[in-house]
Amino acid sequence: MANYKDIKGFKVQGLSADPIPGVAGWTSGGNYPGSVSSVAGAGTQTAGLGATNSDYSTDTFEYDGTSWTAGGSLSQIRGQAQSNMTGTQTAALIVAGRPPSGTFGLTATEEYGGTSWTSGGGYPEQLRNANNMGTQTAAVNAGGNSANPSVATNNTNHYDGSSWTSATNNSTARFSTALFGIQTAGVMAGGFDKNPGSNVYHDATEEYNGSSWTSGGNLPAANNNAAASGTLTAGIMFGGSQPATPGVVGTTIGYNGTSWTALPGTMSNARNDHGGARSGTQTSTLAWAGSTPPATNSTEEYVDNSPYADKTVLNIGQTWYNRTSKEFKYTGEGASSWATGGNLNTARGMLAGAGTQTAGLGFGGEAPPDSAATEEYNGTTWSNGGSLSTARRRLGGAGTQTAGLAFGGKASTGLANTEEYDGSSWTAGGAMGTARYALAGAGIQTAGLGFGGYTPPAITNATEEYNGSSWTAGGNMGTARSYLAGCGLQTAGLAFGGWNGTANQNATEEYDGSSWTAGGALGTARKRLAGAGIQTSAVAFGGHVSSDSALSELYDGSSWSNTVNLSTARGYLAGAGTSSQGLAFGGGPPYSNATEEFTFAGTATVKTVTTS
Repeated sequence: MANYKDIKGFKVQGLSADPIPGVAGWTSGGNYPGSVSSVAGAGTQTAGLGATNSDYSTDTFEYDGTSWTAGGSLSQIRGQAQSNMTGTQTAALIVAGRPPSGTFGLTATEEYGGTSWTSGGGYPEQLRNANNMGTQTAAVNAGGNSANPSVATNNTNHYDGSSWTSATNNSTARFSTALFGIQTAGVMAGGFDKNPGSNVYHDATEEYNGSSWTSGGNLPAANNNAAASGTLTAGIMFGGSQPATPGVVGTTIGYNGTSWTALPGTMSNARNDHGGARSGTQTSTLAWAGSTPPATNSTEEYVDNSPYADKTVLNIGQTWYNRTSKEFKYTGEGASSWATGGNLNTARGMLAGAGTQTAGLGFGGEAPPDSAATEEYNGTTWSNGGSLSTARRRLGGAGTQTAGLAFGGKASTGLANTEEYDGSSWTAGGAMGTARYALAGAGIQTAGLGFGGYTPPAITNATEEYNGSSWTAGGNMGTARSYLAGCGLQTAGLAFGGWNGTANQNATEEYDGSSWTAGGALGTARKRLAGAGIQTSAVAFGGHVSSDSALSELYDGSSWSNTVNLSTARGYLAGAGTSSQGLAFGGGPPYSNATEEFTFAGTATVKTVTTS
């Protein structure tokens, strides 16, 4: 049975057969500035960052989804650093590598702020072919090629934004591995080692929870010098070297938290030693340069368009009359679902959220009274973390479980103060330029974004950008609004829904780091909603229409479509995670401690209309 809302807005086509669903795959992007290998990578598909190469350079280049432009130069010349970088375009970290001559490996760490590199804390040992994951302020290096050219290491170290400290070693010594995830929920797969007279390729996968490594599902085939991105439960690995092939490969495989399976789409240029968008997702990532061999400048973008292909092929809600079967059909979504998760320890609404589905962070809100409570989610249960210094409700939030950001909100009055979370406690950060509440946030701790909200007596369209110490004015939104939702990055943010003082809003706007542009409108205007994801792949859920709503919608970078509803209608809730692995928690009044986990099925299904 079709609901009108599922098919409205689409023309009825006359077709001799059902359309073929679009599939995931690689497409060409703008060429990298030079045919090189051993390229370090970070960022996302639309905000990528590449640095250094096999020529032992200080080069840095930034990708905007179309083309590469020069960024700030590294202070230290280095090579063999293809897995040494992590983070985003505006908050990246690179460590170790090989100098052009002299010592075997480097200890130097550098941090990128979007325009220039600055020195960070030195690594505890000389290292090249290091293996990094996480954020600029909560990174992990595991393994690498140590000062002995024939020896791989299994040393694991944590970076907190200023210094490296020793952590529990991973089980298998190796270098040139694929790593993805965050400091408290990461994956290491594949890699390489040397024994006297032989080379050893690895197929082992290890999972990291922030304190220890455990075995995961093995790769389908041993692989090294691949690139990867994603989360613990939705990762992607592409390219690399496989001794059984032999040579470089262009295959794409995905990890679901348990096992690896082949994903649709093969790179046009098989390659290894290439750059990859380490902060990308399983459905949206980037590969560039590398060795095919020879070295290439090719850039390729991966997009999983299987659920949301072009409307002329197959899209959620597309309708047609099949002349052969004489049936009226439409496409509906596969079995996406919200499932019950562990309850918050403190029931509350008007709170903020950050992190992922398996490493979520909830903080602030109203219980009542105003709350300073912080809770951390591990995918099953919530545990209490360090309390905010200032209890507050209707605040903005961004970041990760170990590098969270809380800003604005309301106590007795509107607030401008900012607090930063390191996984155990909050410390004061720089104050916003304008006190406000009922605002939205996006980004990470060192590249945060706050926008909209209420600045008595007016609702604002103002945007502010945070660099880890201070806020500066960004471009204004086209629509002033409060009680809106946001997600994404500082350079690829998304704002949607809200209240303009008179009516609920359905407007969506996309931020590119300097200005907002209009995106596709929500199907249902609403306020007090939450969201998760990135600019090109987001989910919006809950909120208030004429009453609290359970409605959920998915964004594909241009338009919203309905997906499965929350089990419990609620407004003033918080969200975290991605569009395929989302997290909704809290809400009210009446105040709720309920948590729900969203899983996107990833497919569109053909359905027959059985009612007139």
